[in-house]
Amino acid sequence: MKFFRTTFFFFFLIPFVGLRAEDRKDTVLTVKNIVVIGNERTKDYVILREMSLKVGDTITSTSIEYDRNRIYSLQLFNKVDIDYTAEGKEATLFVRVSERWYIFPIPILGFKYRDTKKLYYGLGFVHNNFRGRNEKFIASFALGFDRWVSVMYQNPKLTEEDDIFFRVAASLSRVQNQNISQGLYNQSVAGVEATFGKRYGLHHTLLGLVGYRRWSVTDPASGRTASATGVDEFVTIGARYTYDTRDLREYAADGHFISLHATKLGVGESSIDLVRYGYDLRHFEPLGLADASLGVRTFGSFISGGIVPSYLFAYFGYDERIRGHFRSVMEGEQVLGQSIELRVPLLKPQYFAMNDLPLPAEFRVWRFGVSFGVFADAGRIWFREQGMGSRPWVGGVGGGLHFLLPYSLVVRTEYALNRYGDGELILDFGASF
Repeated sequence: MKFFRTTFFFFFLIPFVGLRAEDRKDTVLTVKNIVVIGNERTKDYVILREMSLKVGDTITSTSIEYDRNRIYSLQLFNKVDIDYTAEGKEATLFVRVSERWYIFPIPILGFKYRDTKKLYYGLGFVHNNFRGRNEKFIASFALGFDRWVSVMYQNPKLTEEDDIFFRVAASLSRVQNQNISQGLYNQSVAGVEATFGKRYGLHHTLLGLVGYRRWSVTDPASGRTASATGVDEFVTIGARYTYDTRDLREYAADGHFISLHATKLGVGESSIDLVRYGYDLRHFEPLGLADASLGVRTFGSFISGGIVPSYLFAYFGYDERIRGHFRSVMEGEQVLGQSIELRVPLLKPQYFAMNDLPLPAEFRVWRFGVSFGVFADAGRIWFREQGMGSRPWVGGVGGGLHFLLPYSLVVRTEYALNRYGDGELILDFGASF
């Protein structure tokens, strides 16, 4: 474990939010105008607000590549190109996009927590670009191991003049518990939550949320709810700050991500009286050799206050996992984790035009890439009364192939070893962080 601690200490000695130097080569070209081409549905401002280059700024190859990746990270386009034409010391930027298909009826089929014994199935409807303003609308229902119905609407910019974020979601579900100490039992969960926020500049966002939750269990045994009746009802109020300079959110190679959050669970007279707070820090550094990059992450989630029912525990083995213990479920009230990953492109993302196939235009441009990754993960989870030192750090090391596929899909095939020499094959979706 000294390896993990020493590595993270070294990397976080570097000022976390310090931006690396861009092109130092002087240039005479400045932006005179920006023209967006190919956005038949998407409003111009949705694209322009993601760009670091504004009228009057100096053009560099680094800033063009950065903006191209930022626009692609919206997940609204199959392809993004940026070029320019010069007129003396000024230039007109042309942002050329190829739009995706935005409306999907989605068959829902999966395994909760990646467990093949926990099958769920259903149907969903997704609109990823409602009104051409990058608004999201999602409605879904599912049956099987877990059953639910949910709706969500999200608007990242209420009007063209402001930068106000709004999201509202409501759900009703009947789910199996996930804690490992009490066996399976049913939980009925109802909730509604509204989030308001504002983006400051290109990288800073401040969010506030308010919500209501109702948890009830079929058998009100000790620890399943804070109330002896088996029903917990409470209001939540929270805040989150993020700073995000990553070049490509789905699979970053450069930039920083900082997230700080705190949520009050239970307001006024309530059986729940808790505060959950935490952080997530990530840094990605290009190494200047073979387009490789090094990513490091550290995160933590902590809780304070009264009784913590099992449905508010923190976990490894569900959303957060430690490779080397990928299928091991560990629970507690407090959690720490850290990762380091070297990513080396074997095939840099390339675009392929499938014009000969009988497909709609939104499906004719495909983006593919392949990278090799080497990683080390470590984590610790514990209960407050036991103390942080009551449980050891667990970790793993390994490597594998990462496939960057069309529509921002990332598939990872990896092999990991833990400290005991036990190996495991991993198939997972999305970047590890």
